[in-house]
Amino acid sequence: MKTAVVAVIVRAGKVLVVQRAAGIPAAGYWTPPSGKLNAKETEPQALVREMQEELALAVRPLRCVWQCPAEGAAYRLHWWLAAPMSSTLDPAPAEIAAVRWVRPAQFARLQPTFTAGRHFFETILPGLPEWRGHRAPLGSTLEQ
Repeated sequence: MKTAVVAVIVRAGKVLVVQRAAGIPAAGYWTPPSGKLNAKETEPQALVREMQEELALAVRPLRCVWQCPAEGAAYRLHWWLAAPMSSTLDPAPAEIAAVRWVRPAQFARLQPTFTAGRHFFETILPGLPEWRGHRAPLGSTLEQ
């Protein structure tokens, strides 16, 4: 089974989610940004590359916090916390139709979403030590 990475990018108590563009698999679905690993690429390298390609956003991978199978594809998703290194986004229109920063409860109201995404926002994210009491950009409080 192949591996793909999912970026959990947090800012001010909200998580970055994207709506997948028309013409790509699962078009219209809302999910945190994600991407496949290239040959001989590590997960952190893929995360950095994919966020640059899809959003023109520099990120710093922090740690893998969850894994699950992808729905309808032969991939294992590795969900990574990542600190944004800037506040500007420039979504690639061929891959991303829309971008939003959402609180976990707001993600449940977006349609359509994957079951794994809803589970992550409802169950996994609230239990992460980095999330509890989170109000500053993720990564800024981890080094203090």
